[in-house]
Amino acid sequence: LMQKEVIAEKKIYLQKSFKNRQLAKLLLRSSDAILTRSTRIKILNNGDEKFKYLLEDLNKAQKSIHLEYYIFRSDRIGNKIQEVLVRKSKEGVKVRIIFDGLGSRKLSPSFLEELKEAGVEIEWFFPLRFPQVLRTLNYRNHRKLIIIDGVIGYCGGINIGNEYCSLDPKYGFWRDIHLRIEGPSVGSLQTVFLKDWYYLTHQNLFSEEYLPSPSEKGEILTQIIAGGPDSPQEPIKENIFSLIVTAEKEIFLTTPYFIPDESMVWALRSAALRGVKVTLVLQGRPDHKITYYASSTYLPELVRAGVGVYRYQKGILHSKVITIDGEIGVIGSTNLDIRSFQIDFECSVVIYNSEVVREIIKSQEDDLKYSHFLTEEAVEDWFTYTCKGTLARLLSPLL
Repeated sequence: LMQKEVIAEKKIYLQKSFKNRQLAKLLLRSSDAILTRSTRIKILNNGDEKFKYLLEDLNKAQKSIHLEYYIFRSDRIGNKIQEVLVRKSKEGVKVRIIFDGLGSRKLSPSFLEELKEAGVEIEWFFPLRFPQVLRTLNYRNHRKLIIIDGVIGYCGGINIGNEYCSLDPKYGFWRDIHLRIEGPSVGSLQTVFLKDWYYLTHQNLFSEEYLPSPSEKGEILTQIIAGGPDSPQEPIKENIFSLIVTAEKEIFLTTPYFIPDESMVWALRSAALRGVKVTLVLQGRPDHKITYYASSTYLPELVRAGVGVYRYQKGILHSKVITIDGEIGVIGSTNLDIRSFQIDFECSVVIYNSEVVREIIKSQEDDLKYSHFLTEEAVEDWFTYTCKGTLARLLSPLL
C-alpha cells in the first residue's frame, strides 16, 4: 500500500518516465509486485554460463537453498547439481525443492532417494496421480527459481538438463538466457518460492531466516511478477500488453513459442503501424513442431503491418526476453503464448535500468546475426503457413 501511494504521488525517480511509473503501478496493483533495488544483476547467456555461476554459489551456501523447476533431469548436469545439494544438506544447509509433476516426471527413483536420504525436502507440484491428474494435468509450474541463503537468486528460462548446455545431440546448440540477482530483489523471488511451498505443505516459512534484511541497496530497480491461474488478474499478460501499447520507439521481443491472443496481435500490429520499430525473434528450428506451425499463422498480419519477424537458425531458441525503448527489460520463464498468460505458473523479472537493458539488447542483437528475416512472401507461403499452420492453430489453446 505504501509503495502504491509513493508511486501515485511521484515520489520515486520512476517519475522521469511516465511509462515506467504507470507500469510499476499496474504491477503493484495486479500482482503485488513491489519495487526493489537490486545490488547486482548478471545476464547469463546459455546454460554453460548459468551452471558455472550456480555451482559456485551452491557450494558457498551457508543456510538455505530453495529450488523450483519445471524440468529437472537426472542426467550429467542434473547429477552435478544433485551431488552438491546432497553434500550441502548433510552439512546442515536446509535444502528444499519443488519439482513440477509433469516436467520432472522422468527423474529416476534412485536420484530422488539419494536426495531424501540426505535430508533434502522434496515436494511435487500437481503430480501425475490418479484421480488428481484429471483436474490438474493442464496446470503446470513453469517457474525456474533458485534462492541461496536469501541473498542470491536465479530466474529465467533455463531448466536443469543436458540439452540446456547443448549436450543433447537431438537438439544441438541451445540458446537461452537467465539472471543472477543480488540484493533486496532476491526477497521477492524468495517470497514466490515460500508461497508455493506453503500451498503444497501448509508450512509457514516466512521469517528472517529466509527473508533476511538486505545489507545494502543497489540502484537497479526491479519488480518480480509471479503469475498463474490462481491470480485474480492476469499480471503476465497485462505487463506485456502494457509494455507494447506504451512503447514509443522500439519493441524487441524474443520468444520460442508465439501463440498470442487477438489482443496481443492487435497491440503489436498497432505499435508497428504508429511507427514503433517492432522486432520479433522466433524459433527457426523447432523443438515442438505443432507449436511452431501454429505460431506461423499469426505472422502474415504482423509482417504486413511492418513488424520485423526473424527465425533463429543457429540452434534451438528458448530465450524469453522483452526490451522496450532501451529503458525496460523483462526476462523470465514466460512465453508469448496463451498458456503462459492464463494456465502456467510463471515468474519474470522486470528491470528498470538502462545500463542493464543495453546489455540485454546486445544479447538480442547478437541473436539476429544467426536469424533469417521473413519477407511478406515467405510468411504467406501456402503450405507451411496456411495448411499446416491452420491445423495446428486449432490446438493452440492447449499448447
